[in-house]
Amino acid sequence: MNALKTQTTHHNTSTKSNNSAVTLGGYIKFDGIVSEYSDGRNATSGIGEDFLVVSTIPTGGEAGDPQTHFSAKESRLWVKGQTQTDAGLIKGYIEVDFQGSSQGDERISNSYSPRIRHAYFSWENWLFGQTWSTFFNVSALPDLLDFVGPVGTIFVRQAQIRYSSGGFQFAAENPSSTLYNDAASSSDDNQVPDLIARYNFGSGNTNYSVAIMGRELAYDTGTDIESEFGYAASFAGKVAVGESGDDLRFMLNAGNALGRYMGLNAFRGGSIETDSSIELVDQWGVFAAYRHLWNEQWRSSFSLSAAQADNPASAGNAAKQYETVHANLIYKPVAALDIGGEMIVGNKELEDGTDGAVNRLQFSAKYTF
Repeated sequence: MNALKTQTTHHNTSTKSNNSAVTLGGYIKFDGIVSEYSDGRNATSGIGEDFLVVSTIPTGGEAGDPQTHFSAKESRLWVKGQTQTDAGLIKGYIEVDFQGSSQGDERISNSYSPRIRHAYFSWENWLFGQTWSTFFNVSALPDLLDFVGPVGTIFVRQAQIRYSSGGFQFAAENPSSTLYNDAASSSDDNQVPDLIARYNFGSGNTNYSVAIMGRELAYDTGTDIESEFGYAASFAGKVAVGESGDDLRFMLNAGNALGRYMGLNAFRGGSIETDSSIELVDQWGVFAAYRHLWNEQWRSSFSLSAAQADNPASAGNAAKQYETVHANLIYKPVAALDIGGEMIVGNKELEDGTDGAVNRLQFSAKYTF
């Protein structure tokens, strides 16, 4: 995640027993959001109110009045453990938050259920469990108050087996297909895991990564069983600027199998044709974000992003392109506290030219422990 959301300080609790140690930490975050939509009263999915999900921006309607939404769902807890054994050091990590919960509502108690974000352990050069996809360079994500940020970013967590050696990483990750004209809209009929290779390089406060992915998109209706193999590539990094701590973060993604990996499934990975075959969707996405430290307590980030798909005719009036803009000012009076405001603009355009936009102001306060 970005620096605001995942920086953890040394204010956490540790316990030790024999050859094992456990550390507990997390943060509490309040978000106050005011949104105004150009073509509707609210996002077509409730999750689009908690953070920007560009695919949920309504199009083709009439503008409504601004809406206010408060939430503490991003608050999270994590537990780290490590055990020294005769076979080497084993490290584990579990993290939960409350985003995307189907439980609870805003009428009385706002009782939202926790969800697994990360649950993995590492031993020697191996990692087993659920965490950020190897295809995603997390350090490149901008320092924003919005939970995800730019539409052009990769953003996926999933179960995987990963092997790392030096700057190289190789992984087999959980597959899932999102296809236009698929009644289920998300198929789990893959035989082959998503295969990813990544190389990390750089030095000091500057790092880069190049990642390539090959994956199968498939569906099985009981009468039709089809699959197609596609590819994607990502180049990302975080570049130190000057001596003040400023940095430039960027990402460029392209391929015909990006699908759910980019922009929170902003586009689907392929389309089922009338002859039941799968046509893959060429896509690209890009963002650049500059973070400036005004002094030891104040900082700002400005992010620009765009994503586009070359949809086949069979995809119908699907989303064609998106743009997002983020700009913020964050105050950090002490290491454990962040308070700030952010301006967010998101635009969505469909294949027939119909479009919609959201203008959003977000206030956030976060205590890290």
